[in-house]
Amino acid sequence: MIHEYHSNGKLLLTAEYLVLKGAEALALPLTKGQTLKAKPIEDNKIIWQSIYQDEPFLEAVFSNKNLNIVQASNENQALYIQNLLKKAVEFVPALSRIPGYYFEAILDFPLKWGLGSSSTLITNIAKWLNINPFRLNRTLTNGSGYDIACALSESPILYNIIDKYPAYKEINLDFPFKEYLYFVYTGKKQNTFNEVKNFLEDPKDYSHLFPVIKEINRRMIHCQWLREFEEALWEHEQLIASVLDEEPIQEKAFQDYPGVVKSLGAWGGDFMLITWKESKEELKKYLDSHNMEIFFSWSELVKNRKYE
Repeated sequence: MIHEYHSNGKLLLTAEYLVLKGAEALALPLTKGQTLKAKPIEDNKIIWQSIYQDEPFLEAVFSNKNLNIVQASNENQALYIQNLLKKAVEFVPALSRIPGYYFEAILDFPLKWGLGSSSTLITNIAKWLNINPFRLNRTLTNGSGYDIACALSESPILYNIIDKYPAYKEINLDFPFKEYLYFVYTGKKQNTFNEVKNFLEDPKDYSHLFPVIKEINRRMIHCQWLREFEEALWEHEQLIASVLDEEPIQEKAFQDYPGVVKSLGAWGGDFMLITWKESKEELKKYLDSHNMEIFFSWSELVKNRKYE
């Protein structure tokens, strides 16, 4: 019998970096995610395939006794899977070893896009073993856990850490102007682990900014007009720029852009949110001129199933 689990990818719309310190974040579960198929087999080994667009990008075999890597097409990726499985099994004392299994981990997006290949996999493994994905995540990463909440949610969420525990609720973010919102892949991959580590080591107290972020979130959620939303995005960019002592991406690279450009997640990589009032064809021309080809409309990428 094949067991199948699916988890959503993620994007962080507000409170990047500050969510690590306790600020309320507005986060987006995505229509793209990862599916895990788990099938018991009689062999005493774990056979693993990670797949994108029907093509395996990792093929590995592990001993089911101690999860040693027997063979792997990519050593680093296999080591990540090995560590994940070892940490997960520790949460199931009755499971002295994983019986023989064949796994397929099927991604809806390339690894380099940074849409949650790790968080969706962690959540799927947690679902398979019926353990808490947030607890498993904490053994593997020092992130805030908003990505795990997105993996589990059917609509956008407000997320924050309260007394070291995740707290979140689903909200309706069905903007009347969503046809003017797009997500653009910058083509640059940011090392999120290092960004998170560096910010957590920053001794500064940012709690005075939390009410400001919360008010921006409130304004965004209730926006009825694109101009209101753009103003909230711009204010947020300026706030985070002051925290990081960095120049916002629009001022740095898109000074000629007619709308608003906002960094998402770790600044300097992966995806950004933009507003655009003209046709999709004109947007493509503009992005082509900046050597960017991959973009999605809000409705294509953001999951809002609970309120559809």
